[in-house]
Amino acid sequence: MPLVVLCGQPSSAKSTVATAIEQRLRSQGHEAILISEDTLHQDKNVAYKDSTSEKRLRGGLKATADRSLSKHTTVILDSINAIKGYRYELWCLARAAGTRYCVVHCDVPMETAQEWNLARDPAQAYSQAVFDDLASRFERPDARNRWDKPLYTIHPASENFSTQLQETILAVTGSSEAKGNAHAASVSSELVPTSATSNPSLSATNLLHEVDKAAQEVISAVNDAQTAAAGGPAGRVSLGPGIDPLMLQEQVTMPELRRHKRAFIKLATKIDNNRVQSAQNAKRMFADYLQTTLN
Repeated sequence: MPLVVLCGQPSSAKSTVATAIEQRLRSQGHEAILISEDTLHQDKNVAYKDSTSEKRLRGGLKATADRSLSKHTTVILDSINAIKGYRYELWCLARAAGTRYCVVHCDVPMETAQEWNLARDPAQAYSQAVFDDLASRFERPDARNRWDKPLYTIHPASENFSTQLQETILAVTGSSEAKGNAHAASVSSELVPTSATSNPSLSATNLLHEVDKAAQEVISAVNDAQTAAAGGPAGRVSLGPGIDPLMLQEQVTMPELRRHKRAFIKLATKIDNNRVQSAQNAKRMFADYLQTTLN
């Protein structure tokens, strides 16, 4: 069953949509888990008050989603999910679990979101400072990105919101009533882990070493390409057979590359080692990570 990722500005009816999807699934006899700041008992104004608190919240949401993913359970992640790099990490979780994935974007005008936030119960409303900060940093999903597709965009402030909602629910739940929805087939396709199942998994003892080595090979290739470009943007960076080349339009400093390497290693070594599979796959994963975060 899929991982359904809600995203949108604060106070854009994400929870309304997420609850409707959950209720539809349960009415059909499916197992569904709704994960949000509320289910983790987090005060949004506290959780989003600074970068450290927000990072901790995102980690908690992702870890809970990861634990809940299975072939028989639909996981609905109801949160801002504003950062494209974070959505990429969620997509990686679904791919590693061999399950389905989709993004539901609740798109409303900023003025409407402001009005809805002011109309909420004060205990549930975002403070103005938190609202403005989250709204300014929201990175809209793009269906051209594999971690943002299939993408369903709903306009909760529009007159045909109910129709849009029902169409999205039918598509997300894979209902036969969604025959006319071009995306229905996409969400029904399970993501396939990139590494071949015949490859032996990296053992826990050498996982960190191999991931570090693979990431360093990518960094060296980027550095060599930038040197060849006389310190300018690397452009197309070849990473060897079996790995798509990196396309870098701006120069990346070594400190920045090392920072991304540390973040990737932390992410890669937190997931089950059988998801990394091989040094070659670790190299491919880091290349994907850089392509996502640097562009």
